[in-house]
Parts: sequence; structure tokens; C-alpha cells
Amino acid sequence: MTVGAPRTLRFKERIDRFLHAPQTEIALVVLILLSVMLVVIEVVLETRGLTILWVRHLQVGLTSVFICELTLRYWVARKKRRFWRNYWLDILAVMPMITAFRLLRLLRILRLLRAGILLNRSLGRLSSAIATSLGMQIGVFMVIGLIVLTGGLATYLFEAPSNPRIHSLRDSMWWSFLSLVAGEPIGGDPQTDIGRLIALMVMMGGLTTFAVFTGVVSAVMMRKLETFMDFKALEIDELQDHIVICGWNRGGHLIVEELLADGDMKHCAVVIVAEDTDEPSQELKHLNRSQLYFYSEDYTKIDILETIGINCASRAILLADATHPRTDQDRDARTVLAALTIEKINPSIYTCAQLLDRRNDVQLKLAGVDDVIVTEEVASHLIATSTRNQGSVEALAELLTVQSGNQIYEVQVPTTWVGQHYWTLAQHLKQQSDALLLAIESMKKGERTTLVNPPADLILSKEDRLVIIARQVPSF
Repeated sequence: MTVGAPRTLRFKERIDRFLHAPQTEIALVVLILLSVMLVVIEVVLETRGLTILWVRHLQVGLTSVFICELTLRYWVARKKRRFWRNYWLDILAVMPMITAFRLLRLLRILRLLRAGILLNRSLGRLSSAIATSLGMQIGVFMVIGLIVLTGGLATYLFEAPSNPRIHSLRDSMWWSFLSLVAGEPIGGDPQTDIGRLIALMVMMGGLTTFAVFTGVVSAVMMRKLETFMDFKALEIDELQDHIVICGWNRGGHLIVEELLADGDMKHCAVVIVAEDTDEPSQELKHLNRSQLYFYSEDYTKIDILETIGINCASRAILLADATHPRTDQDRDARTVLAALTIEKINPSIYTCAQLLDRRNDVQLKLAGVDDVIVTEEVASHLIATSTRNQGSVEALAELLTVQSGNQIYEVQVPTTWVGQHYWTLAQHLKQQSDALLLAIESMKKGERTTLVNPPADLILSKEDRLVIIARQVPSF
């Protein structure tokens, strides 16, 4: 049980990454569009009394692919109720028994909404500016196209046999479009009850569309559409191993830029929790917004931290919050309170806290915070070091950023090097990977100690971690 559970969890993580990979989502968009085309072909053939076997076989194959996709999504979903709420329409559209009912087959066209969401998410990965400018337009035109296509196919399916004015699929599509724009049936009144119901739905869609374009409800519609298509493309509570940033100040955007510039973290989601998220949203608008989530709430509350999935996060950063005017003591108090809550919910998470007063360090260490940084102390030490050595700050600045030059990496001591001398490994790293072994971190009696420039005869143990300076992570 203890061996199988981690394997299953790792397999689920791989499946989840596969389902949300850009290539997979683009492939799903193509398959959905192909399925819609097959629905149109089926309707035309049926009204003419024709049947092509390969069309049915291809539709059955596509339906099988969609069923497998939804089954995998259900399996990896941590909250099953949310899965049913998000995918009930897709599940209904791929159910095999709907092929027995002529009208229900048109439900497959509704998957165009899912194609629009996936397409908008892919645009967000390419460029946040493109996603912002085209996201709402794609949503509006997708809804218009969906109404016209569904109304035209349904009209052709039920009205063509009894309505002398509808001779072809083109006539029914044109009728659907004109009825949508005019708000009344143009080109002939429906002759059947189902046709009248379809006409009513198309006209109601037309009235809504007219309201959107004239601006009566455009603000509400666009806001809802932007939220649905872009802001929560992936629900926050479905995130795994993400980074949580609690609080915000002037240096917050630099932290996010550094995190997303790291090769190992560039695909990691970042959730920013602060009581006022307008400022970070503007400062980070040049970054890929598909990985950023803003949650405007008080991060010291337990329910808020649970909502953003702190129990599934891998790292937490606590900034000295400057979104509201507070004293330094109040800001540090909020940092300590949030740290205590986070460590209580998720003891295994890595936490890094920013303090304004070193005297509050004791509470954070007792809470189990891994690293505490007093910003003014670090800045003062850099200034003093630069003054004493006249220029060494450039070397330190290179080590503190992943965007150029060498960086600092921390790795576990390889098992083959346990029991060896520090100097032997340092020489090996320099010769093989052009890396410098800077320090050794070890855990003794539950406390972490860091030994910078250790003695050459220091014996390495399996609990030690290596602090290395290199251009990339060395391979042993």
C-alpha cells in the first residue's frame, strides 16, 4: 500500500500534465471541430435518405476518444463534484444513446464552447496580450456561431420535409442567421412545433446578442466571459505543487519574474493572495498570465488558504504586505500569523518569509519557517560589501538572478559520494561540470546548519545538501 500509493499518485500527475499540455488541448480542439463537421454531414445525409458507413464509424471513434478523455479527467480530479459541474454538458454530448434521438445529436455542437476555452487558453500561453485582445471576441463570436449552427441544423432536420421555403442546408443556415439578427423569423414561418421552439430560441439569442453589441449588458457579459475563458482556465483548487505568494509590495513583481525565469519553475503556477490585487495585476501584465492567479482576500484566514490549495502547494512566500497602510510591527504580525497557519495546514511545505524587524525571527523559527529574510539587513550587507571590496556586488548580483550568468543551486549529495571528502567532490565538480562547491548544508538534531567553504577533509553524509555555483544544475 505504501509503495503503490506514491506510484499511483505519480501516474496521476503525469496524466494530469498530459491532459493540460498545449499539444493535447490543440488536438482536442481539432477533434471537436471534426466532430461538429460530422454532425452537419450526418444531418444532410439523413434528410436525403442516405447513409455513409465511414461517417458513422468516424463519429463513433471520436466519441470513444472524448469518453476516454473525460474518464481520465474524472480520475485525476481531486474534487469530483467540481468535475461534474464543469463537464456535465460534455458528458451529455458524448453519451452513446443520444444517437437514437435526432435532436439530441445536436448536443455535440455545444462542445464548441469547450473548443473556445481551450483555444483561448492556448493563446494565453503564446502571448498574454493576444489572449486579452482576442479572448472576449472569440467568446462572443463562438456563441453567435453556436446559435446559428444549432438553429440552422435543427431547422433543416425538422422543417425541411414540411416547409416549402427551406430546400437546403444553406437556406436553413441563412434563415437562422437572419432570424438571429432581426429578432423574428425571416424567410418563412416554421411549420412544426419543434420548428417554432427553435425559432423562439434563435430569436432570444438574437435579442441577447443585440443587447451585447449595443452596450446595455456588455460590461456584465464581457466580465463574465473574461472570467470564464481566461482568469480561471484551470481552477485554483485543482492546482498541484504550485507557489503561493501571500501579501504584496513593490518588490513582488521581481520575485515572480525570477521564479518564472527559472527553467525548473517556468511551468509552475503562481497564486498571489492579497487584499488588493489591482497593483500586481498591472505590474505583471507583461508576463504569461496563464500561470498567474490573483486572489483578492485576506491571506491570514484559514478558509482562504484552504481555498487556494495551500495543502497542495510546494512553496509559500510571505511578503511584508504593503497593500494597506500599516506599521512595520503590524505587517510582521500578519506574516507570523500567516506562517503559523500555513505550517499547521501543510507542515511539509517550504516557506520563505520576509520580515521588517529581526526580533520577530524567533516566532517564525518556532513556526517551522524554513528561511527568514530581513530585507533591510540584506540590502545593508550588500552595500557594505560593495564599499569594502569596491565592485564585488556585481558578482553577487549575478548569483542572485537566474536570468543571466551563474546561479546558486542546492542538490542532495549523491549516494556514490557519501563518505568521501569534500575536496574530492569539489575537484570533480569543477572538472566535470565547471561548477564550484560553495557550501554544505546538513541537518543535525532537527536543525539546519550551513558551512560555507568547509575544510577539505570534511566527510560527506547522506543527509547533507550541496550548495553549488554553476551555469546549470550539474549532473553526477
